[in-house]
Amino acid sequence: MENLLNFKNIEKEILEKIIENILSINLKTLNQIDSITLLQFNESSTRTRLSFNVAAQLLGLKILENQDAISARVKGEILDHEIDTYKSLGVETLVVRTKENNIVDYENFEDFSVISGGFGNSSHPTQALIDISTLIKFGKLSYEIPITYVGDLKHSRVFSSGRELLTKLGYKVGVLTSKDLLPDNLDNLHIFNSWEEVIKYSGSVELLRIQKERLKNLDGFDFENFINNFQLNNEILESAEKDFIVMHPMPINIGIEIGKEALKNNRFIYKEQLKLATKTRVVSYQFAYGEI
Repeated sequence: MENLLNFKNIEKEILEKIIENILSINLKTLNQIDSITLLQFNESSTRTRLSFNVAAQLLGLKILENQDAISARVKGEILDHEIDTYKSLGVETLVVRTKENNIVDYENFEDFSVISGGFGNSSHPTQALIDISTLIKFGKLSYEIPITYVGDLKHSRVFSSGRELLTKLGYKVGVLTSKDLLPDNLDNLHIFNSWEEVIKYSGSVELLRIQKERLKNLDGFDFENFINNFQLNNEILESAEKDFIVMHPMPINIGIEIGKEALKNNRFIYKEQLKLATKTRVVSYQFAYGEI
């Protein structure tokens, strides 16, 4: 059994194989896995939760669901005892989504695999795999800076995992945002100062919503300044080459990170990302069960 909590202990060659499988897998000819998976989503989710559910069904996995709010956690039960309970029921994989950054608590369970469906602002590896697979599909890894993240980088687990994966694969990562939304660690980042620079030197962008639920001073955040300087509008998009692409992990806050007209631009390809979501989660399960 293998964990997929981040990319720290996964070799580059294995990551490349995972991405290759995502892009080539046939969902109609999957080998079935006789096991049980548990989905524990302690934060709200649409795409991640449902695509993990669909992926499990396609693989023949039996599915259980749980949340901290309805578990013995509210009575003070520790994680070790919770995992013991899951294992006693025959559960072999756990997909967990939480507002906490406590990945280390899940790293060392024996004969049990944990897949991150999103940890706090630090980990969302399957979304990173979706995004990099999309870049490959559209031929963007030929750029020195294949993608630039725009928006709330400081609080985004999508950015954290995307940056980790791209760095491990040998690419530089572009960023465009206000100073108060930059991450503390700026290693391997190319900081752009304008949309003009991004469009000239990067092959694509990934828009990130303002993480209102994680901002310490939401009332003090200057949304007008963000919209004026960092929102992607249709005029900016039309100045880009026709093969320039825009991605978004969703949910989209229309009118903040992207204007209404830009949303309709054919360079905005969030639907192509959605098409890879189930495939990515299928391959993630296969990795967890040692099939890659």
